[in-house]
Amino acid sequence: MQIREQGRKIQCIRTVYDKAIGRGRQVVVATLPRWSTSLMPSEDGLAQLTDAEREQLEAFLAQRRADAEESNSRYTAMSAASWLATLAKSIKEGQQLRPEQADAIWQGMTEVAKSLRKAGYAKPKISRKAKAVPTPQAPQEATAGEGSTPGTAEVTNTRTKPARKPRAPKAATSTDTMEGGQG
Repeated sequence: MQIREQGRKIQCIRTVYDKAIGRGRQVVVATLPRWSTSLMPSEDGLAQLTDAEREQLEAFLAQRRADAEESNSRYTAMSAASWLATLAKSIKEGQQLRPEQADAIWQGMTEVAKSLRKAGYAKPKISRKAKAVPTPQAPQEATAGEGSTPGTAEVTNTRTKPARKPRAPKAATSTDTMEGGQG
């Protein structure tokens, strides 16, 4: 038996020998809705299937069901981070939740954390913003250099300045090109 998806239907096609034309011809024995994942006893035409054909159709539908579950799992894993970010944003913006919804979210986050740990994914370290460290003022006598005036002190800053981005070169003006060209 052949199983073919045609339009919105899954067709079960049997090849039967026709003596009039001297060769086999294909006959649609049963049809199912395209999105079926299991056999329904009330489906028209399934009674015409032999036991071997019914087993073949059940194996086909089981494979489709497994493929759909695997695809759904892959999509869920790929989009989980964006869903969590969207959830956090909506809660920050004041979305009200019922207590049972909040409990379900906390429970789900606990299950996700357990699964990540068991799968071997380490929890990343949270990088916190460094607080601004005030530079301590040293006594004037200890830091005053030989060439400095009395009452002023050189204070050394232990922090390094961030590097500046280089500026874009200025566009050459007509006077610059004339001066550079003559000479």
